[in-house]
Amino acid sequence: MEKLTNAEIIKHVKTMSALELKELVSAIEAEFGVTAAAAVVAAPTGTADAAQEEKQASSIYLKEVGAAKVAVIKLMKEKLGMDLMSAKKVTDAVAEKPQLLKENASPAELKDLEEAFKAAGAVVEIK
Repeated sequence: MEKLTNAEIIKHVKTMSALELKELVSAIEAEFGVTAAAAVVAAPTGTADAAQEEKQASSIYLKEVGAAKVAVIKLMKEKLGMDLMSAKKVTDAVAEKPQLLKENASPAELKDLEEAFKAAGAVVEIK
């Protein structure tokens, strides 16, 4: 079996959708018995601007697909880089619980995504 370089792995990971990345992390955790929880780091005591910016970065969740499911799936492909099957799985799973679309996004990006999904008839929530 050919050994991949770190650069090749990173290049491939960049092409993956959020759902695919989540599945990959879960598979790695299960295979190696580790957890991908972020290490807790004390916030810098420097400027309040950095802390405020960190607080503003958050996630967007899909709560309801709405009547235009196909439009929402297309939007997920365009805005989030998901493939067709991943986007369909996310829209189907919304019936059970809200689905994470993107995390650690900038406020501007969140606003853009929120407007786009609402225009498509979906209900989203920013946390």
